[in-house]
Amino acid sequence: MIEAVQQLVQPPRPGGRMFVYKEQERPGGGPLRTIAFTDVDIRPRTYEELAAAKLHACITIPLEMYNGRIVDTDVEGVDTSKYAHVTSTLVNPFTSKAIGLVRGGWLPSVLAATRETAVILPDRNIITEIAGRFDGGKKVGREPDFLDLFEDDPVRINPLLFAMEGNNRALPEPDAARAQLEEAVEKLRKALPTATLMVGPESIDGLLGLIEDVRPGMARKQAFLRRVAPILAEPVARRDVDRRWAEILGAAQDFGVVQASLVVLAVLSTLVNPGRCAAKSLFKFHAAYSDADAYNALSDLQALDLLLYSLAYFPDMHTQVCTADRNLALFWVGAGASDIARTGDGIRFTMTPHEAVLPEGYAERWAAEVVAAT
Repeated sequence: MIEAVQQLVQPPRPGGRMFVYKEQERPGGGPLRTIAFTDVDIRPRTYEELAAAKLHACITIPLEMYNGRIVDTDVEGVDTSKYAHVTSTLVNPFTSKAIGLVRGGWLPSVLAATRETAVILPDRNIITEIAGRFDGGKKVGREPDFLDLFEDDPVRINPLLFAMEGNNRALPEPDAARAQLEEAVEKLRKALPTATLMVGPESIDGLLGLIEDVRPGMARKQAFLRRVAPILAEPVARRDVDRRWAEILGAAQDFGVVQASLVVLAVLSTLVNPGRCAAKSLFKFHAAYSDADAYNALSDLQALDLLLYSLAYFPDMHTQVCTADRNLALFWVGAGASDIARTGDGIRFTMTPHEAVLPEGYAERWAAEVVAAT
């Protein structure tokens, strides 16, 4: 997997993109002031803020920008040799259907791509949204959304998720993968001609290598999900949760699925949440669960695995998975992945599940029984 990821996700050249902060009102009156800066970081937002956000309406979230290099300002007394730190509330007329999943949380996609080193991994739905939203780089009359800010922007996009997911509810075979990658590139080039698409001579080899690398693990995970689906098709009585917990971990072991993984965490989240939760919406378990059903959920979780690998191998690249799937986004933020780093030929990371993922002490049980055992 490592070699294939490296072929597909190469670090871009560093640089700076202008970011302008302008006052909406000035304390005491007077002309509104501006600060222009580049190389800015924006602090990712939390689970609670994502759960509360009205992404299909005008979004309002805290905005914390830091480490920006000041390049121009009309604010008297500002030392341009210092870094810009801005804390405010973002209130705007845009919707935010495109959620950027990043190290440490989430942001509206365009706010997660303020650096030239940023790379966007859009899922199929986002590429479809981009294709319908732009033509030749120009908006074609939809309601204002943060995606509009990519108009005439040299944003870096890697379309591998579109090709990896395929359109047949299964990992695509080589010819189908090639066709899917070509389709994604054609859609994006037509919609956003100024975008930089991270595809090249090695992209097909990298894509096909990555698909073959994940194929055996995908089959094991599909078998695991088919095993546990019948016991999770209906809510589990509280008295049976401990027994089912052990059965789920045993099934993961039987099929060679790493217990301290996103997929097992998501299955356990489905078990211990009696009501709705993000993981239940991802899996949609039912008694006759098929490999195709399992693949639909696993292709989403696979995007998160690729995000983890990208963050570990290219920590300065500011990679985001861009999705319109709120449940996938909630699960990513709720999983609490941190300390993501490369180790030998693999990666390591720590998950500290939010109470919405593992409530009522189950996060501590996860840490003691699963994480400590790996």
